[in-house]
Amino acid sequence: MKVKSDKVLQSIGRMEPVEGNKDAQQIYARLSDGRNQFNQLVGEVCSSVMKISALDLVMNNSTEKLTDISNNVQRISETVVNASQLTEENMNEVVNAHEGFTESITQVSSAAGEIMDDMEESSREISRIVEESQATIAESDRMKDDMHQLLDIIKGMNEVIKGINSISAQTNMLALNASIEAARAGESGKGFAVVAEQIRSLADETKQLTANMDGFVAEIETAATVTSDSLDRSVVELGTMRENMSKVLTNNERNVSNIVSITDSITNIAATSEEIFSSVTNVQDQMGRLREECSSLNEQSIGLTAVSEDLKQNMKPVSEIEKGLDDSAKRMGKMAHDVFYMLNNRQFITNVQNAITAHQNWLNTLSKMVKAEECLPLQTDDTKCAFGHFYYAMSPRNGLISPLWAGLAEKHRRFHGYGKNVIAAIKAHDHMRAESEYKQAVKLSEELISDFRRIISNAEALEKENLQVFAE
Repeated sequence: MKVKSDKVLQSIGRMEPVEGNKDAQQIYARLSDGRNQFNQLVGEVCSSVMKISALDLVMNNSTEKLTDISNNVQRISETVVNASQLTEENMNEVVNAHEGFTESITQVSSAAGEIMDDMEESSREISRIVEESQATIAESDRMKDDMHQLLDIIKGMNEVIKGINSISAQTNMLALNASIEAARAGESGKGFAVVAEQIRSLADETKQLTANMDGFVAEIETAATVTSDSLDRSVVELGTMRENMSKVLTNNERNVSNIVSITDSITNIAATSEEIFSSVTNVQDQMGRLREECSSLNEQSIGLTAVSEDLKQNMKPVSEIEKGLDDSAKRMGKMAHDVFYMLNNRQFITNVQNAITAHQNWLNTLSKMVKAEECLPLQTDDTKCAFGHFYYAMSPRNGLISPLWAGLAEKHRRFHGYGKNVIAAIKAHDHMRAESEYKQAVKLSEELISDFRRIISNAEALEKENLQVFAE
């Protein structure tokens, strides 16, 4: 009976089915059920610690981003407040300058109106002068004609005077001949001699008179010639003056047109200036409101920073929970060496397969980071990733598994190290280095996945032979 009892105890100790002993079978069933529940609990604990670790990573990354955002918002809001204050001051200066500008425009517009009135008056005066100069030229032309007629008359008078002088000379000669003949006649010619003397005296007086007239007519002719020449020059000068005045009138009319255009432009400028003034006033008001809003935003960003700090403090229990679950997983890993708590091969294979999937997801995230040149939440601690918690908690003892399992540590650590290097390169804006580190991670990833698959293959072979991964 004692031998049979020892066999039962040995079977139970090795967690082997017991035949024939109902009590022993019940004990085995209870122990087997407990081991299965322990296996399930190990899976749940490993799953929970991986989820908590992922949550801690995401939350820490989010709180860091939240802190950065709040700091950026605070810095930007302070910058905007300062800029809005400076802009508001500049707007005040613009408003003051614009008021002076508006006053200057008004003065220029008024001055332009006065200039236009003066130029229009000048145009009327110039037009009157041009008309008068035209009348003067016409009168001068008539005077020239009169002077030419006067010169013609003077020429006729000269001819008459020459004729009178000729007659006077002939008369004088006849009187002289008569006197000679009277002297020859003696007493009977005395009366005729007196008449001849009178005629000669009259001829001399006529000659003297015509001589005086000749000088007078010569002076009149000279004066008439000078006057005619002066009239010619006056007519030419008046024509030149009229042409110049016509040019001045044309220029003046063009200037009046330009002044009208300038006045219209000034009017448009004044209207636009009013619109600008209204816009500047609106900008000034908006700057005041923007400054108030930015001040409020600054206060909110300070509050956001405080919330971020509170969130960090509130996240500490999550890290403690993660550590607690990780410690529990490690304790369970030690218990798994005991035959009563030993993990079954299926559970081990499932965890390794999950490690391959998590590993590929991690690598995909790294690829997205390199392509986008942007940091994303990425676990760089090899002890806290999905595989790391399981790896450092469990130690398979079977000779087909343990050497491969031990060789994963260094590769797995270097694999996550490439993640750190990629993040550092992205932050340094060194895209070439980030790509280089990523390519090395891909190369190492191929080795790791090959090791994982060999471990899975060996574990499945042990399962077929009914040998345990965690048994020596």
